[in-house]
Amino acid sequence: MELALLALSLVLLCSAGLTRSLTITSVDQSVFEKAQGEKVMLPCTFELLEEDEGPLDIEWVFIPADNPEKEQVIIMYAVGRIYNHCNPTEIGRVHFTNPYPRCGDGSLDIMNLKAADTGTYQCKVKKVPGVQSKKIQLTVLVKPAGTKCSIEGSQEIGKDLTLKCASREGSPLLSYDWRRVSGPQELPATSMLNKNTGELLLKNVSQEDSGVYNCVASNRVGTDECSIELNVTPQSVCWVMVM
Repeated sequence: MELALLALSLVLLCSAGLTRSLTITSVDQSVFEKAQGEKVMLPCTFELLEEDEGPLDIEWVFIPADNPEKEQVIIMYAVGRIYNHCNPTEIGRVHFTNPYPRCGDGSLDIMNLKAADTGTYQCKVKKVPGVQSKKIQLTVLVKPAGTKCSIEGSQEIGKDLTLKCASREGSPLLSYDWRRVSGPQELPATSMLNKNTGELLLKNVSQEDSGVYNCVASNRVGTDECSIELNVTPQSVCWVMVM
């Protein structure tokens, strides 16, 4: 009975020691959303206790959103040195926020973000007997760009036509909005707008519908726009000569 109690006491003591060892303290934000070209700081601060006697290792692992099987180390701190040439595509863009991460700050800076940086980032901190990790989700969105306006259909009085707007780049979901920037500011009463496709249908157009129309493409990180002039003209008349 005494041996059993002694074994249980040792287990409890060991468990208490593990819970009191290395702790990651940055637990506030674990999901980030940024625009392409911007910078992000992924937090990973930690505390060490006297029980943590082994060498300190800090490792950041990246798991791409489009290839979850491809786990790769992007930067690490080991044996008192920083190794940040693990991935050629990130050379010069990835740094520890603190140049001395052993002081308790293993946060990561990523510069000039790219869409391919979207995925899961895991910070692993090891110092025997302490081992802790934290996962962070990063989504890099592309602002709308290369937006072009066009007209489909006849610009003659009484005809139906469509003003079209499309962006060459931009993360979904893109939203399109049309407005008039010359003459009356309101869109024609007969117009029908599809915000998802960027198409503005004008039915039974009249010369009063003529003017400059502006389209704004937007998503959560930016906007882009284009303009086009609509010039409604009288219908052409065909004359047939009878001999």
